[in-house]
Amino acid sequence: MTDISHLKSQRFKASEEKRYNFELKKLRSENNKVYETEVKRYENMLGRMRSEYETKLTGLEAELEQKLNLVRSRHEMRLQGENKRLSEELSNLKTTHSQQIAEVSESQQNELQNMKESHRDTLENAREKFIKQKAKFETA
Repeated sequence: MTDISHLKSQRFKASEEKRYNFELKKLRSENNKVYETEVKRYENMLGRMRSEYETKLTGLEAELEQKLNLVRSRHEMRLQGENKRLSEELSNLKTTHSQQIAEVSESQQNELQNMKESHRDTLENAREKFIKQKAKFETA
């Protein structure tokens, strides 16, 4: 009888192992399905988040590019205005400088003319004194 009960126990043990293995496979497959669905769901969510991020990034890049272009155009306008103002200032300074040179030149010409006249007058006075003195010596 022990052989029969031993055989029965072995059959029972084998059937229990089969049932255990079957349940284990079933549980694994269910868990794999749940895992795969969760992975797909989170991968889809991650994909959406990446696409939203790329969209926001592209939008921000475009916005920053527009702002940069606006700043560059403003800077260019200010630079052109400043260059125009500086060129006008330079032309005004050159005009003023040439007027000052002309004024100094004219005053020097006048001073030179006055010095020549004074020199001529001095020479004329000296010649007249010389003639008077000479006349005194000749009459004496």
